[in-house]
Amino acid sequence: MTRRRKARELLVQALYAQQMSQIPLSQAIEDQIERRRPSGEGANFARERGASLEPKLAQYDERIDSILVGWAPERVGLVERCILRLALDELREGADLSAAAIMDEAIELARTFSGDDAARFVNGVLDKLAAQERAGERG
Repeated sequence: MTRRRKARELLVQALYAQQMSQIPLSQAIEDQIERRRPSGEGANFARERGASLEPKLAQYDERIDSILVGWAPERVGLVERCILRLALDELREGADLSAAAIMDEAIELARTFSGDDAARFVNGVLDKLAAQERAGERG
């Protein structure tokens, strides 16, 4: 498993903890870094991505919700929402990765944390998001 994959797992767990505990994302990331002890590169990646994510969480939720067709936003599980937020941030800010690589990582995270049904759901939502993001249709 790559260092970045471990850092993404840490970020999903931090996003989840942030939502459940209503603490700043930066604090949740530091808590996860202390618990999981990632490599220096992984910790830095998690901090940088978290700093990018934190001010945009509400905006990303609106963007994700706008993609859902025939699916009420409140039906999206928190873990899946956390994965989608992270992937959307990488689509927008992660210029070093292709959309396919970002989607593959998100699908694997969904499979790890939730299972095959969640992986299919994340894939479907991200397919639409990626197409619109890369075409410049940001909501």
